[in-house]
Amino acid sequence: MKLPRTEALPRSICRFVILMVAAIMALPPALPFPRAKELIREACYNEVQQREKRTLWSYVAERRSNNHVFREQVIETVDVPVRRLIAVDGHPPTSVQMKEEIERQQVLLNNPSRRRAIQKQQGNDDKTMEELLRIIPEAFVFEDQGKDGESEKIAFHPNPAFKPKTYEQRILHALDGIVFVDLHDKRIARLSGSLATGVEFGYGVIGHVQQGGTTEITRVHLSEGIWKTSAEKIDINGRFVLLKSINKHQDESRTDFAPVAPDTTFAQALNEIEKR
Repeated sequence: MKLPRTEALPRSICRFVILMVAAIMALPPALPFPRAKELIREACYNEVQQREKRTLWSYVAERRSNNHVFREQVIETVDVPVRRLIAVDGHPPTSVQMKEEIERQQVLLNNPSRRRAIQKQQGNDDKTMEELLRIIPEAFVFEDQGKDGESEKIAFHPNPAFKPKTYEQRILHALDGIVFVDLHDKRIARLSGSLATGVEFGYGVIGHVQQGGTTEITRVHLSEGIWKTSAEKIDINGRFVLLKSINKHQDESRTDFAPVAPDTTFAQALNEIEKR
């Protein structure tokens, strides 16, 4: 069985919900009862600062795709992550499936230019993320809805006065939802949102994203100042350029996080994962 990968979207668009989450991850350490917008403004600033302190982790990912459940061991590296298939639908992978995984890993290991291309795309995504961070405080109207357990509940809605300038900004601006801020660490614990309206590009000729697309994100505290996404569920549909479908249906959870040495290379991680 050929293993399906997550459906492709134009990367600058398919990652917009992740950009939204990362944009408001970090909150200032000691702000006594700030207004919601001020809190988010500080969060965006702090996130830009803390993104420079990148840490690497290993974890077990459980991904649901095309009516199958894939369980993988993942090790982050300084370039691209290494993945090893553990199970499919609760059963050990077949010899054919393992052969496909090994071949995919060897292609990346023996093709530095391919890894550099992936790194470059990741760098472009990071740049886009930083650009979005700067507009978020003005792109939304925020409403503090009070304490919810150990978190503060904040609603966000598109600000009608904001005029987005790029495709990414237009999709980001269409989000409407709720975030839960951990009151101890001042970090995002949960987020749920949906596209309040559909988004058209070039009056629909270039493409569109359908109204009602949803995302749900859950995050976990790992160590001082470090929070990672432990679950994400994304459901987006639309069309973009040359009638190519936009179908982003992602449902993944992550457990068993463990720190990885900050200078770990792809080759080192691959060697380590093969020993397990």
